[in-house]
Amino acid sequence: MPDVEQFPGHIACDGDSKSEIVVPIVHGGMVCRESSTAEQSWLAINDTQVVAIIDIDCAVVDGFDAEDQHHLEALAKLLTEACDW
Repeated sequence: MPDVEQFPGHIACDGDSKSEIVVPIVHGGMVCRESSTAEQSWLAINDTQVVAIIDIDCAVVDGFDAEDQHHLEALAKLLTEACDW
């Protein structure tokens, strides 16, 4: 979320949070993003389970980019493969 103030239902863990990136850690398949503007809006495919979420806040607006998302998704994949869910 480039600017958490633009999402009416956003619940900040930190009052200084201005932007956020959320990546699911999944087991048993894959998920796809339902909407790039809705917080934690993910659709499970087949027998997929979201078992954890990487949720990072930033104190500046637009604090994350596509490269951040790419690397966090790679981290989520490594965690999925490394853990015994």
